[in-house]
Amino acid sequence: MKRLPFGAALAALMLTTSFVMADNAFSDVTPDDWSYKAVSQLADEGVIDGYPDGTFKGNKNITRYEMGQIVARLMAKEDTLTADQKATLDKLSTDYAGELDNLGVRVDKLENQVFKDTTFMYDFRASAMPSYDNIFKDSDNDHDDSMGFRFRVNSYTKMTPRVWLYGQLETHMSMNGKSFTGVNATDEDDSEFKLNRFFTTYHWGEVKDHYFFDKGPTDDNIVIGRFPMRMGVTGYTYDGEFTGIGVQFGDYFKGSNLRIGNGRANNINYDYTGPMMHGVSGMKAAASQLAGALAKPQLTQAGMSAAQADALSKVIAGSINRTTNMNDLAGNIKSDVSQALTASTVQTLMNSGYSKEQAITMAGAAYQHQTGQTIDATSSAISSTLVGQFQTSERLQTLASGLDWSNGTYYPMSNVHMPWGDDEDVPVTFISYKYVAPKQYEIHLYGAKVNGSVDPIAKAWGGALSYNINDHLSIHGEYLKNMRRLPLNNERPHSFNFGITFGDVDILKPHSYAFTLDHIYSQAGTYFGGSSSDVADQYMGHIYKHWKFNGIDMGKMPAYLADKMNAVAAGTDTPDSNYGGAKFNLARFEYVPMKGLKLKAEYGFKAEDMGDRKMENVWYVEAQAYFM
Repeated sequence: MKRLPFGAALAALMLTTSFVMADNAFSDVTPDDWSYKAVSQLADEGVIDGYPDGTFKGNKNITRYEMGQIVARLMAKEDTLTADQKATLDKLSTDYAGELDNLGVRVDKLENQVFKDTTFMYDFRASAMPSYDNIFKDSDNDHDDSMGFRFRVNSYTKMTPRVWLYGQLETHMSMNGKSFTGVNATDEDDSEFKLNRFFTTYHWGEVKDHYFFDKGPTDDNIVIGRFPMRMGVTGYTYDGEFTGIGVQFGDYFKGSNLRIGNGRANNINYDYTGPMMHGVSGMKAAASQLAGALAKPQLTQAGMSAAQADALSKVIAGSINRTTNMNDLAGNIKSDVSQALTASTVQTLMNSGYSKEQAITMAGAAYQHQTGQTIDATSSAISSTLVGQFQTSERLQTLASGLDWSNGTYYPMSNVHMPWGDDEDVPVTFISYKYVAPKQYEIHLYGAKVNGSVDPIAKAWGGALSYNINDHLSIHGEYLKNMRRLPLNNERPHSFNFGITFGDVDILKPHSYAFTLDHIYSQAGTYFGGSSSDVADQYMGHIYKHWKFNGIDMGKMPAYLADKMNAVAAGTDTPDSNYGGAKFNLARFEYVPMKGLKLKAEYGFKAEDMGDRKMENVWYVEAQAYFM
């Protein structure tokens, strides 16, 4: 046991005290000794009591336990101490907390200072990558070079031996004035701090001495708050935050581990999933433009000139756009067409002095004389034909089937109407089991089901395996299946990835490194955001930043939906067509030049969507430093 000279301990304990002077308490301490006053004061107050033979033995080394006894006695006299003396005592009580606990002494000062055992770790990352407006090679390939910093302040607080509290503040800063990379990152977030994580854990198993920064005790935990969650071994399926409650049985690093949680997934890519959850606003205007364009050939066949057909098609588009109930569509088209057919004639007659009613009657007679049929008959025929198209045309039916005529919003899944609000995170219940044989293999099985109004979107299960061939070489693979049939490609989508890793990178081991090569296949409907790779995020969750549909700017739109709608509008959509998703290769190199600093480079190549449209190669580089 570590010992320290009693004289040195006495110097710390004296605290420049103002105790009342006492008579000589020990035979080996005389008034001539430098410590006489201090020893006498402490003995008089009962802080020290010497040895049975009446001596003090100031040159003798004492144990930490004996020192703890002295600190405990000083704590009982705390009310008589000055502010400086109390500060010194607080430090001593912290240093000898273990001995005080063994003595059964409750250290109220320490118990009230719940953040006394708080560790702060800072995470600074600089990164750069291209961010594409349209990633396909047959496009203009406009992109910004996104360069920025991410800074995090992580806190780990041991409230009690069983209760831990965790927090993470995060901010992003652009280096070149362009939007920085990251799921749901916006210009408004630049340099703004947000509370990315805040959760507490309760450990009910045997208290052990091994801890993990993100999870506290590594086994038998209850966790509440906003905490990190990774599905599978690679994190391509989901690697982000989750707000709710979870329970963990078994050790996180070895043997069996079962996790169950319920709450909301926070790293969902809202731009990518928003249309599926909230619908696409303004789609009725675009559908109206399409319907008007489809009406042109019929108007021409009815004997109208190209100019007349073009003008009337715009009138029809306006009729459809102002319709708020499908049952009113026929009447609106008939009324608007009737007025359009005679508008110029009526205006001319009114300018000549006729009343509006007289002008309409005269114009109708003139139209019938010219065409051989009444305006009512013509407008009724046009209206009936167009309404029939909405009911039978595959192109219009694709749009109209999910259209809310009252507000003009189009819902790709007509049974999913998630209201807009402050909290757009997706409600999820998940379960995950894994078995870990350290340095040998890992087996993962997991499932997740979204709840509430978005329940029809996802009910998925997956499995993953990682196997170490030797100390330097490992292989891994993962498979995910969404059991919900999605209308986009009329399928229950799946994804998988497999790869190989050479090396073992460890942020605490200088000169450690790892090279990983993955092949990733992800059908639309198996990616929702929060991947562990920024390159994978851009491929699997590609967003058109300015998508125009039938001449109307629809703003940001996921490629899987925009490509489908474009094909529908152009009449090129077929049952065999497949939209969205991505299949690509991803190479990653990581290197630790010094403890606490990691360099990483990723490169995505030979990428295509599920319709075999080729995508650009994408690179990503970062430097990440941890310090405490």
